[in-house]
Amino acid sequence: MVIHDLYPEKSKVMLLIHPMLASSESMRTFLVENILKETNEYRLIIPDLSGHGEAADEIYESAVEEARILTQYLLERGLSEVDLGFAASLGGVVLFEILNRRKIKFRRLFFEGVSFYENVKLGGFLMTKIMLAKQKKGLKNPKVAVEKMSRMFGSQAGEVMAERFLKMDPLSIKNIVRDCSNVRLPKMDAEIQKSCVFSYGKKDSDLRLARRKIPKMYLDVKLVVDEGYGHCERMVKDAEGYAKMVIDNNM
Repeated sequence: MVIHDLYPEKSKVMLLIHPMLASSESMRTFLVENILKETNEYRLIIPDLSGHGEAADEIYESAVEEARILTQYLLERGLSEVDLGFAASLGGVVLFEILNRRKIKFRRLFFEGVSFYENVKLGGFLMTKIMLAKQKKGLKNPKVAVEKMSRMFGSQAGEVMAERFLKMDPLSIKNIVRDCSNVRLPKMDAEIQKSCVFSYGKKDSDLRLARRKIPKMYLDVKLVVDEGYGHCERMVKDAEGYAKMVIDNNM
């Protein structure tokens, strides 16, 4: 993992954890630049998770390990309280594990497209097979991989994401799918739930399960559903509007 610490002189702290196939760079391009249009009062801590961005040569081992590294980084700098934790998809699984450690207090939380799948062994096994088959096929015809990613996330993000997917170590892919199929949902008290948002695109396949589990586990959180978008799509296709939503929901 490589951790980027921007504007350390600021008093408020925001932790931003990217989804699979993204990076700190893409978070800056699509989210941070637009957040700065809304507010400049945050110190921004943005990791490149193992297997991604500047940490692309590292094997992604587990969300537990990523959470351990991030928690240690924050505590070593006296940051036991974070004003806003934002995390998307895989990043959300990592943020769940930070919450499970119960060493960092968050004032507000925003999850985008996070998995609620627990102990889905068969589904995880099948998804691993599918992902590795897609990678193998993409390596034979990279142009097709780029076209598919671009249709989902636009040409600017799609080309970079396809390149990252084709270069990712298969072991990292296996471990990521395992984590997203075996999520450990954290306990959240009523206070933090009232300051927590779960956001999904209406076409996100993770939304269906989230809608079933959120009312059972997190009675006081806010669920936001973006019409017309798939998994993490609004972050890149409506970056300015999305950043405004994140900030407006956390004021």
